[in-house]
Amino acid sequence: MITEYEVYSDEREVSASGRRWFFLGGVACTQAARQRLLASLSQVRVRHSLSSEMKWGKVSARYLDAYRDWADAFFDDSSSRFSILCADRSSNDWRSLRLRNHRRTSSDDRLASAFYQFLLVTFGRVSDTKRWWVYPDFGLFSRDAVLNRVEFLFNRTYKRAFGPKSSRIIRLARPQDSARTDLVQLADVLLGALSFRVVGGVPDSRPKAELVAHCEARLASDRVTRRGLQKLALREWQLPDSFQYPSRRTPSNNSMQLTEYLPQ
Repeated sequence: MITEYEVYSDEREVSASGRRWFFLGGVACTQAARQRLLASLSQVRVRHSLSSEMKWGKVSARYLDAYRDWADAFFDDSSSRFSILCADRSSNDWRSLRLRNHRRTSSDDRLASAFYQFLLVTFGRVSDTKRWWVYPDFGLFSRDAVLNRVEFLFNRTYKRAFGPKSSRIIRLARPQDSARTDLVQLADVLLGALSFRVVGGVPDSRPKAELVAHCEARLASDRVTRRGLQKLALREWQLPDSFQYPSRRTPSNNSMQLTEYLPQ
């Protein structure tokens, strides 16, 4: 029996201690959990009279209770997970990345490599009984063709693993307008708060610092889902040949990495 999963993701950049961090974060859930999450977020909007986009950058004292409730919609759902992939864009590894068949490696190429690893972290132990719908925030890549290529390469890799008759691991990968997608907005807020696990310290804004503390407290008491999976998965981007991905039924690490041609 195949179970359908969805992931709604956003990204952010942070400069701290001389390092330029890039983060990808996403809410992963079943289709049934998606309905529960949307219902909970809708109730938060009604309870706090919210009509505008919920974003980490807009956290304020006036709406702090609303943002706590917004985050709690995720923590209260016992089957939803959150994943983060971080990359130090000032590192030698990031700058030295080279993809096969490329005369030069563009910004989109590096983002695609990071997004590919983000999907591996989010999907966890991919099996032939899981299928995914992938919804990143619009604007991650300069052109939709880059996301389409990541989707194609991912599916081709797993078709080789599970056999030519297996269906696509990624059913569909399409960018979403965050202003119209509450689950991308949820990813934005959670990513803003939980990225301080990597950056360190606390936000200068007191309301944001309180929201970070709230999310950390919730995570401390709700570490795993009802199936025993980690509520939060956090990994750092590595060069494709170095990235280790534990799985029983997938190809070798190197063949799983995005080292091939992407549209220029």
